[in-house]
Parts: sequence; structure tokens; C-alpha cells
Amino acid sequence: MTLGRIAREAGSSSYHFARLFLAYTGETPFEFLRRLRLVTALRMLQEDADASVTEIALSVGYETSAAFNKSFRKALLTNPSDFRKLGKERQHDVIYDLSRPRLQKEITMNLTQQFETVTRPPTHYVFLEKLGPFPEVAPPLWGNLMPLIPQLDQQQIREYLGLSGIDKTKVGEETMIYQAGVALGSQPGKLPDAMRHRTIERGNYAKFVLVGPYSQIWMAFDKIFKTLAERKVALRPEFCIENYVNDPRVTPEDKLQTELLVPIA
Repeated sequence: MTLGRIAREAGSSSYHFARLFLAYTGETPFEFLRRLRLVTALRMLQEDADASVTEIALSVGYETSAAFNKSFRKALLTNPSDFRKLGKERQHDVIYDLSRPRLQKEITMNLTQQFETVTRPPTHYVFLEKLGPFPEVAPPLWGNLMPLIPQLDQQQIREYLGLSGIDKTKVGEETMIYQAGVALGSQPGKLPDAMRHRTIERGNYAKFVLVGPYSQIWMAFDKIFKTLAERKVALRPEFCIENYVNDPRVTPEDKLQTELLVPIA
């Protein structure tokens, strides 16, 4: 089951579908699917004492029992055998808790309500990349990037940019791509090991501004995608951009400004 297929069934463009889904439900399509598979597996473990863990794993869509056990332990901090040893009442509680959607709490944030349409020129971008949920992979990736920055030509650095996008050809958490890097004024020469270069093409973006801690960026993007969907703004298949306007080393957290840019047609 691919992201492209799910998006087509929903009558939606696949490129940003996962982010729209996340904005409205609090989880990605594959987190949602994994949760439903585990709920089904829990009921089978509870109701059929003779069914093996491998049989149940295969029947709910896992390719191996090892993959099932890993997912089970990550979600529930236990394993299938130990779940079977719980009493019926405790089993029902676990199933009920997992059945509930993971809706995020609405928090107050200093995010512009209206967006400005801006056109960004072609940009030379050098970056590190990691796959996985954006809030989890972004902070350590920036930590990996910062020691490499002094190896670049400092006079060429124009912006610090985080890019986040979806690869619709992949499945699971590997659909989510995050890049941490800098915009340069010209084509780079030799790059530090692991850094890559690409050109961000010229295009239009809906620009919102967030004032406050970086931890609010992903919740702000959720709000932005809902806003754009409700206003029926057509999205363009390119990565979203976080442009870090000021220096976090000298700027108080509540004064940090981040431009959040979503590609639009």
C-alpha cells in the first residue's frame, strides 16, 4: 500500500497528502495504518489463544514476525506473549487506548494568520538528509550539520534552510524526507563528506511567519496545511521550507523568527 495509491483513493494530490493527513488526524497515514493493524492483532491475540504470533503478524499485513514484534514493542512497550498473559480487563484497556486517535493538543502560537505569496529565485542548496518523522530527525540532523558549516565559504552563505518533503514511492516512515542545510550565493566547490548539493528551482510559496521556539514548527505546519486546504489553495510538488531568520545563539527563544514556506501553484 503506497502513499500514491492512498492519495488517489482520496482524490488528492499525493505529494503533500501525508502532511494534510497529519494536520487533520495527528498522525501520518502509515502511523494510522500501523495502529489499526496492531489493534486488529491485539484482538486476535486476545480471542484466539491457539493462533501463533507469526500467523497473526502475517494476517494483519506484516511481512515477518520480527517486524511485527518490533512494531508491537515500540507501540506498547511489551511483546505479544506478555500481552496474552494480561487479564481480560487489562487487555481491553490496552486495546481501547490504542484504538483512540492520537489527536494533538491545540497550543497557542505566534503564527501569522494570513499568508503572503512570495516567489523564491533558483537557490544553490547544500545539505544533509535523513528519512523519518520530521520532529524526530530534524534536531539531530542540525546537530550533525553545524560542525560542517565552518568548512564552507562563509561569504557565500545566504540562508539557513530546513526542507521537508514526501517521497510517495516509499512506504512507512521512509516516505518523510528532511534536509538541513544552507543556501549559497553560487555553485559550491568541494563539499565536506556527506554533504550534497542541489538547486531549489524558482517557484511560488505561501509564506507564514512563526515567532517562538523551534519546537512549535511542526505544529505550525499542521495549522498551515489546514489553512491552505480550507482556502482551497493548490499546492505544488516541491519541498516545504523553513527559513531561520535570526541566530538562535543570541536570540531569546520566544523571539526566534522562522519563515515557513509551502510551495503553491
